[in-house]
Amino acid sequence: MRGVDMHVHLPTGDWVCGCVGHYADSIERYFGSRPETTTVEDFIALYERLDLVGVLLGWDAQGKTLDNAEIASICERSGGRFVGFGSVDPNRDDALERLERVAALGLPGLKLHPTLQAFDPGDDRFLPFFDAAAELGLILLTHAGTSGLGAGEPGGQGLRIDLARPILLDRIAARHPAMKIVLAHAGWPWHLEAVAMALHKSNVYLDISGWKYRYLPDEVKREIPRRLRGQFCFGTDYPMFDPEACLGELERLELPPEAHDAVLRGNAAELLGLPDRS
Repeated sequence: MRGVDMHVHLPTGDWVCGCVGHYADSIERYFGSRPETTTVEDFIALYERLDLVGVLLGWDAQGKTLDNAEIASICERSGGRFVGFGSVDPNRDDALERLERVAALGLPGLKLHPTLQAFDPGDDRFLPFFDAAAELGLILLTHAGTSGLGAGEPGGQGLRIDLARPILLDRIAARHPAMKIVLAHAGWPWHLEAVAMALHKSNVYLDISGWKYRYLPDEVKREIPRRLRGQFCFGTDYPMFDPEACLGELERLELPPEAHDAVLRGNAAELLGLPDRS
């Protein structure tokens, strides 16, 4: 296993067209290209060729859903090449029952997107949801920071990026110290909140997906080989970003070997309970 990609979306039409297709123009404007669709077979073959294990993320937002059972099925078909995180919109009346089904499917984590799911993680109404996720032992990976979806459009197509401020999850990290929480995309433009949370709470991690790593904020790059060497995870945001190009970007950061290996493989392997093998 060369490494672990902590942030992977399903590159079939189900997600690219069905779930986020109505944001295609803003995605192209923000990222410089539109994500291309591919088959599940070619998707698995890509990660096999690169010798990466990917964390395949579910989706449940704005009434558009990838069935968590489908995520689990793809991971099983991949022969261990992918680890699945389910998704549940916390606004659903049956959200707690859906969380139980995520765990029952053998999915070790939960993906949230406060901006697209239009919920405030700091609202007391959602404490039972987070409590249930913690009780089930789910790893929490949440979108943090701004979003390319809706970017450059009037009103951001109605999306609120303030709901994805990292600090809104701080009390959840304090309330559930055994729950591992991954803040995606380093939380920019609130990356200092994300870094502060990780420095303060060892159960908080940051993934660096959604970036050309050369453009990561200096405060983030400075901590990767230092105090937070054990809490950063490689991630791509595929199919928004090419995983092979991201591997090259990571090399160009010229991290010390121990930090490079921790970010690319070791931290996520430990987080997911995978064998950390070269």
